[in-house]
Amino acid sequence: MGASTHESAADEAQVAYARFFERESRALLRLAYLLLADTRDAEDVVQEVLEEVYRRWAAMRQDTVMAYARTAVVNRSRSLQRRRAVARRFAPRLAQVDEAPAAGVQDRWLWDLVQSLPRRQREVVVLRYWCDLSEAEIAKALGISTGTVKSSAHRAHTQLTAVLTDASGKRKDVQ
Repeated sequence: MGASTHESAADEAQVAYARFFERESRALLRLAYLLLADTRDAEDVVQEVLEEVYRRWAAMRQDTVMAYARTAVVNRSRSLQRRRAVARRFAPRLAQVDEAPAAGVQDRWLWDLVQSLPRRQREVVVLRYWCDLSEAEIAKALGISTGTVKSSAHRAHTQLTAVLTDASGKRKDVQ
């Protein structure tokens, strides 16, 4: 087998994979999205599967490639969901410092309130009050300006204050 024959076979394999990609990638993405309900996660799963299919293309039976890819998308989606469920279950426990007192009921309601904040506000509050970082340190850690840190902290404070006070301005008994 000459060099040109080998190159020709490799070119044909690349063309066949490109056709497969163009024909089936949207269906795989739709499948992953329906399983995960998150576009970014779906794109990541499909990208991993398509990379694996590309690496194994020459060894795969062409009549079963799509079935293999669908199964791989389902399995990777399940795996991602399991990892996320474990992370959600253990994140509050893992976030506690060993020397810190065990979180009681009061800590739980506060944790739930902080978790209800929008992402940026939650990050600022956690870094400020749980990690005791300065505004400059928070800005550096999040890659934002100190002004954005200040405004996010203010919005979080306003939102938490609204939840923690009643209409007369008295602090609610939340526990």
